[in-house]
Amino acid sequence: MSNYKINIDSMLVIDDSGQPVPPTIRQLVDRDIRELYRRDKSENKEMYIKECIVIYYLGDPKSPPHQAGLSYNESFKQAIEQADLPKDYIPDTLVRRLIERYYNENIGEAGRTVENALKALHNANLLISAINELATEKLTTKLTAEDIAMITTLVSSINAQTKELPTLFKKLQEAKENLMYEQETEISRGGDAVTSSMDAESYK
Repeated sequence: MSNYKINIDSMLVIDDSGQPVPPTIRQLVDRDIRELYRRDKSENKEMYIKECIVIYYLGDPKSPPHQAGLSYNESFKQAIEQADLPKDYIPDTLVRRLIERYYNENIGEAGRTVENALKALHNANLLISAINELATEKLTTKLTAEDIAMITTLVSSINAQTKELPTLFKKLQEAKENLMYEQETEISRGGDAVTSSMDAESYK
């Protein structure tokens, strides 16, 4: 295995004609990248492009589904939709390995904290929405005493979950600040200039 660090900007470059640019020599040294590109025998490398999209959506901590705190299944659904793959598409061993490598090479401990905070916020919003829908459904029917008691419990649950949102937002902001600090520390060790705004836009 090479020291090549996976990222979508280098894996997938499209030229003016819409064709993917062949991997660089450095990329070709990487067995997995080389095999992913080589096995697509088509002239336009359509499957290579689609599988790169899947790898990006599932493996990159900065991809849209990761930044939204989506689950693996939710992220996978978005990935195959964006890649225009059939609904029954299943990533093979090579694609799964590249997804895992991409994620592990780019996440870091602070990144994991951000991701967990994003998922917690996403799940809290899903729960509030589900409880709201159930309460609304009950309110549109003829209510019994039991229904009223259930709705009261649901409303109390919504209020409790809503009160937790500011705490979750605060934890997310703290996690993002720690992530930026981790990134700046890593960059400074490499001898590059460091600014407090570095990469801030990527985690808003």
